Amino acid sequence: MLGKNNGVCHSCRQSGHYLPTCPKKKRCPVCGEDFVKWMEVEKKSANTGRLFFCCSNNCGYFKWSDDVGEGSGDYDVGESSGISSDRNAARDEIEDLSRIFKTLARISEQEDVEISVNVTIRKGKRTAEENNQGKDKTK
Repeated sequence: MLGKNNGVCHSCRQSGHYLPTCPKKKRCPVCGEDFVKWMEVEKKSANTGRLFFCCSNNCGYFKWSDDVGEGSGDYDVGESSGISSDRNAARDEIEDLSRIFKTLARISEQEDVEISVNVTIRKGKRTAEENNQGKDKTK
């Protein structure tokens, strides 16, 4: 039998998407490495059905969702508190890239292999062709 946490996003508890693509996901306030999950207790106990927050990295962050009030500064259980703003999304993407490069460096050292990565970062919405045309004009 599937549990109550199956088929819903572990960040916002809505269906249709999952934690990796959730626009409302928020970094863990304790470790900052992974994201806060919003789960429901399924085990038969006094807390069955109660919602709680924890870190997807298992760093020890835990908070009952009914202990989190609006505007408390903790993980907001209501509508998005702006965590999906462009600036925060960009910061999260930069942190994701940083983790990817650190992982590649670790693999390179452990496996004694050379890993080559080509990254192009452009500011604005110009295409590669437009960028090359601009270079040709300056010569």
